[in-house]
Amino acid sequence: MKFNRDFLTSGTGQVLLVGAVLLLGVLAVRWQNQRRPAPALPAAKAAPSPVLPKTLTREGARFVKPPVAPSPAASSTTTPTTAVEKIEMPRATPLLIVAAPREVPPAPPAPSAPYGRLIPCETVVALESNRLDTPVIGLVTADVWHDGKLVIPAGAEVHGRAALDRTRERLAVQGEWKIVWRTPTADNGTEIGVQGLALDRELDTGTATFGERDGSAGLRGQIVKTNDDRELKLFAATFLASATAALQEARPTAGLLGDASVPTATARNAVLAGTGAVLREQAQAIREAIARDGFYLRVPAGKSFYLYVTQTLDLSQARRSPPLAHRAALSRP
Repeated sequence: MKFNRDFLTSGTGQVLLVGAVLLLGVLAVRWQNQRRPAPALPAAKAAPSPVLPKTLTREGARFVKPPVAPSPAASSTTTPTTAVEKIEMPRATPLLIVAAPREVPPAPPAPSAPYGRLIPCETVVALESNRLDTPVIGLVTADVWHDGKLVIPAGAEVHGRAALDRTRERLAVQGEWKIVWRTPTADNGTEIGVQGLALDRELDTGTATFGERDGSAGLRGQIVKTNDDRELKLFAATFLASATAALQEARPTAGLLGDASVPTATARNAVLAGTGAVLREQAQAIREAIARDGFYLRVPAGKSFYLYVTQTLDLSQARRSPPLAHRAALSRP
């Protein structure tokens, strides 16, 4: 039988050829599967046993504090006892409360004034050269200010001591002075000591002009001199005493030497008699002053003068007596 090649190129031949190839492939696969052994199944694993809790037992002895060996003296009277362990609990830390210090604002500085202040004053009592033990008492007539602050108020008292200046025929007041506050405020009664001297003040209030001797040292006043009509001035002093005697009421009385007039016991006569005695004493004092000093000087009350301060005025140095300070502290809010 002759193989026809044209049959393979035909459609029928190609179909048959493809079918033969597929059949051979199927047969080959089946043959391979029959020869390969079946895979062994994996062995089943045993289930893990459950983990049970384990109990651990620790064996040990409790620590017992060894007893303290008793002293020989105590061992004879006491029996040893079993020491008991004491467990001290930790102490609680105390709560510390710290108060911050209160900030107190600093006190304002006390008013002050520099060296050489002039404090206008006037005398309160009359001063005489024959009675130098009389204190010089004055009142401040105007406020003293410095740097916008009141340093010395008007109405304050000034106190000093006078001495006779025979060369200038004046009363010299210098050295230590006391300034005392006399105000309706809490500073009433405050005092401060200063060094200074009195200067004469000569002011014409009508024309508001100062005289030539304004600011000169010492206090000027009325002067009686021995070389200035001495007899006339002494007569004037004694005349006042005799004039009061002439003004007394008298009644006539008869006596051994004839009629005489006797002062009657009346209030007017008593006043005039006392006035005459005072004037006679004053005239005698003037005579003694003129004989001793060469003149008699009288500074009337109300005489204007300056207190010239020869130091720095620092009111922080002012002091008060304890009772006054206590009352002032209670009066403050």
